[in-house]
Amino acid sequence: MIMACLSTKSRFVTSFVVPATARRITRAPPSSSCRILPPQFATTWRRRTTFRLYSSTNSTAIPAKILATGDEQDHIRQHDDNNNNDDSETTLIPPWSLDRLTPKRDQRTKRKSRNNVVRVRQHVNPLARRYQLHTILSDAWPRDAYACLEHKPLFLDIGVGKGGFLLQKAALAPTEYNYLGLEIRPLAVQFALERLHNNPAYNTTAKGHLDFVGCNVNVDLHRLLALYTEAAQEAAGTSFNENNNLLPLQMVTIQFPDPHFKAAHAKRRVVTPALMRTLASFMPPGAQVFLQSDVQAVLDDMRERFRSESRYFQDQIDNVTEYYPDNILGIPTEREVSVLVQDLPVYRALFVRTEIPVEEENMGEVDDTDNVSEEEVERS
Repeated sequence: MIMACLSTKSRFVTSFVVPATARRITRAPPSSSCRILPPQFATTWRRRTTFRLYSSTNSTAIPAKILATGDEQDHIRQHDDNNNNDDSETTLIPPWSLDRLTPKRDQRTKRKSRNNVVRVRQHVNPLARRYQLHTILSDAWPRDAYACLEHKPLFLDIGVGKGGFLLQKAALAPTEYNYLGLEIRPLAVQFALERLHNNPAYNTTAKGHLDFVGCNVNVDLHRLLALYTEAAQEAAGTSFNENNNLLPLQMVTIQFPDPHFKAAHAKRRVVTPALMRTLASFMPPGAQVFLQSDVQAVLDDMRERFRSESRYFQDQIDNVTEYYPDNILGIPTEREVSVLVQDLPVYRALFVRTEIPVEEENMGEVDDTDNVSEEEVERS
């Protein structure tokens, strides 16, 4: 729903988008009048912001809160008006899949500043209803994303952000790995894909060796790795179940994840027991998991969780008060660069996959909405 209110004391029109799930306008005077604007005049907003609206007959300020980010507003505006049945799961569309459904992105949602920097919301709630949906993949994925799947190891970056790290890594060593970056923020993964396909520095070197997928890793990781492993098996003409050393997932990185500082939000953190067991299911012995964070408590929490699965992952430093000294990847992430410029510490840990196979009961798909309480699966 797109509305605009005109002030009689100041000559301007304030236009804003009010999603169906966030229409909270308080103390609206009975005499206020609003008019509907066409979508091309709408203004989308990046953050939760309190706006002041003005009545056309009264200059009294009316506070209103817009509770959705710009890309979420676009999602709701495009589909909520056409699907009024909010109880029907079939009307829900994964937020990462909007660009796959529309060939050209609306110019209004690019939100680039004058220096060509894309501003992306830093925090999302992975337990929100819209982020519990499975992402939409092409029928040919991953065959349509990678030029070669046969006997080529997979490099998985969880929380890839805007993709700068993987783009540089794939451009410098395109034949070493196939690279897969996963990101939960729709606008961030959208920007990473645009860089991959439209930037001449990357589309000639990294394209065919790198793909970005927008998803909730705790919902879609098992499905993605199963599809990739199946395609790699077909390309190699062998079954990886017969020889676990042939599993393609050789390197996993989780770098500078969302810290979710509040104790009530700790359940939103990316590393979960199900995530670790899924990784163990698809990683051969000797494969590595590299963790980085500039928040010591966050790194300690991830490290403690991986150490709790010592059957499958072996910490390369026994003393929990010591950290891995160097970045083994050779290329810093965008976040790491900003931290090091400020002369702040970065905490690291390295784990190696053991030879113990994962028990069958732990190899189920990770789409654990059934294992999360109704209070935890928060609705937007």
